[in-house]
Amino acid sequence: MTMEEDADLKLLEQRKLEAIRRRMKAAPPSAKQEKTDRQVVEGMLYDRGDEVLEAAYSFYPEETERLMKEIAVMIRDGRLAEKIAGGELLSIFRQLGLRFRLNTSIKVMDQGKLVDLSEKLGRKKE
Repeated sequence: MTMEEDADLKLLEQRKLEAIRRRMKAAPPSAKQEKTDRQVVEGMLYDRGDEVLEAAYSFYPEETERLMKEIAVMIRDGRLAEKIAGGELLSIFRQLGLRFRLNTSIKVMDQGKLVDLSEKLGRKKE
């Protein structure tokens, strides 16, 4: 390869890079994958918040979707910066009159293992 060929290759490479940069700048901002309202809210949940949200969607899908939209707007605007616990989310639903049950269990330590309280009490009777 001669020096002239090297210069031509570098020039061609620079042109291609410049064309790629222009295409990236010209790409519409909607090309970015934006998170859905639900994903935004799920990112802020902790302490069984995901379980509460799933239960809410199964009982009240339309109402839950509207609430997720409102909460997501608050998160995106910066008005809600703290994480949301499952109990707090459940309380919000109940304040809105949307009542539903969650599957709950109480676990206790028995001989170094976590077991359901009902299981432990059942063994004591035997």
